[in-house]
Amino acid sequence: MARRLAQIHGTEEDKVNCPFYFKIGACRHADRCSRIHHRPAFSPTILIKHIYRHPLREAELKAASEGRAVDGIEVDEAEAREDFLVFFEDFFEELSKFGRLEALHICDNLGDHMVGHVYAKFSDEEEAADALNVMNGRFYDGRKMEVEFSPVTDFREARCRDFDEETCRRGGFCNFLHIKPVPMCLIRDMEEDAEEE
Repeated sequence: MARRLAQIHGTEEDKVNCPFYFKIGACRHADRCSRIHHRPAFSPTILIKHIYRHPLREAELKAASEGRAVDGIEVDEAEAREDFLVFFEDFFEELSKFGRLEALHICDNLGDHMVGHVYAKFSDEEEAADALNVMNGRFYDGRKMEVEFSPVTDFREARCRDFDEETCRRGGFCNFLHIKPVPMCLIRDMEEDAEEE
């Protein structure tokens, strides 16, 4: 019996534990989910919730506040890309102060439970704990950061493979991570700068 429970833990067959929260660290049902969300007490990965301002979501919110239709909103892709890269550099630089980053992923999802999420995986749990303690409650771009440990340690299970292959039919409302791509040359430059400090 114990072996069977261990095999199905965090899978669709597990009727007790939420498989989406286990794999992604987010669930569209949030606290209304019928399954348990085990929030880790420690993890090498932290989740900074809703901190990245997704350009499409921001444009829709602005249009709605002005009483305009939100259908067919267009975003300047070049400007959005530049803003994203500045955001990525800011967070990489700040989070690198706590230790070596193994991964920094920004969600491109639009669903309320994932929009603007930033995942940062450190080389060890103590570095992640230091980052959580310092970053939680601070402000970035007028938004208060809500930081928590994430159960996600293997992003291969969390990311949408279809999105990576540009074939995801669910678009921004997919429940798997749509990780915004970052040029490898930028990541290498940022890692080298972090090592020099």
